[in-house]
Amino acid sequence: MFETNLERIRELAEQKQDQNFEFREHIKNCSIEPEEIDAIVRRLDAYVASKIDCRQCANCCRKLAAAVGRNDIERLARAEGLTPEQFERRYLEETDEPDRFLIKRKPCPFLEGKLCRHYHIRPESCEEFPFLHRPDFTTRSAMALWNLPCCPIVYNVYELLKQQVEELEMLRRDAKEEDLE
Repeated sequence: MFETNLERIRELAEQKQDQNFEFREHIKNCSIEPEEIDAIVRRLDAYVASKIDCRQCANCCRKLAAAVGRNDIERLARAEGLTPEQFERRYLEETDEPDRFLIKRKPCPFLEGKLCRHYHIRPESCEEFPFLHRPDFTTRSAMALWNLPCCPIVYNVYELLKQQVEELEMLRRDAKEEDLE
C-alpha cells in the first residue's frame, strides 16, 4: 500500500519534483484554508506513521544533518561523558542562527544500526522529525519537499495529500455548481 523502498522513493521524488513544486504552490493559494490543510496533513501523518515505523528506517539519520540546540548539547554531552565545549568541537558545526548547530557527520555518529544510541534523549529536531504535525504546513511545505526523497512517511503523506486536496476541491466545485443550478 505504501512505498517504503528508499531507492524507489528517491527515484519517484526526482521524477515528480516539478509536480510536487507545482502542488506546493497550489496549496498556498487554493480555496482550502491553511488550517484545514494542517488538519489533513496531521491526520495523514498519524495514519502513515502508524503503518511505517521510523525506527526500522533511520534514513534521516543517514542522509540529513540534525539540528541541535543548547539544551540538546547539554544532555548529549553528559551522555557522551564530554563537556558541552568538547561535544561541540567533536560533533557540531555552526549555523547562521545563534545557539543552533548541525551534526557535522553523516550518518549521524550516534546511529547504531537503525536506532539512536541516545534515543531517549535525542535532539528535539530528531524527536519532531518529519515536522508534519506542526501548524502552517502551507508556508513550511518546502521543508516537506526537502525531506520527501529520504523519508517514507513524508513521501506517502505528500502523495496522499495531493489526492485528498484534489478530491476535496472537486467535491466543493461540484457542490457549488449544484447550488448555482
